[in-house]
Amino acid sequence: MGGIDKFPLERMRDKEVKLSFDCPQCRGTRIQMSDSDDMSFWKGVRCPKCKALILLDSLSVTVVKEDGVSRR
Repeated sequence: MGGIDKFPLERMRDKEVKLSFDCPQCRGTRIQMSDSDDMSFWKGVRCPKCKALILLDSLSVTVVKEDGVSRR
C-alpha cells in the first residue's frame, strides 16, 4: 500500500494554487482566488456584482499514492 499525504493551505503557499467559482451570494460573477493575498485569511475577495466579501477559511488537498503497476 502507498501513502496518504494531506496538504493544508499554509503548506501550499507558493505552489501556484488557483481557485475559480461562482459567487456563493449572487451566483452572478465568477470569483477567482490565487496564491497571493487573495487567500489571506481575513483579506479575501470582494464580488464586483453584489459586493459580498468572500473569505477562504480552509483548504486542504489530499494525495493518495498507490504502490504497484496500474491496471488498464
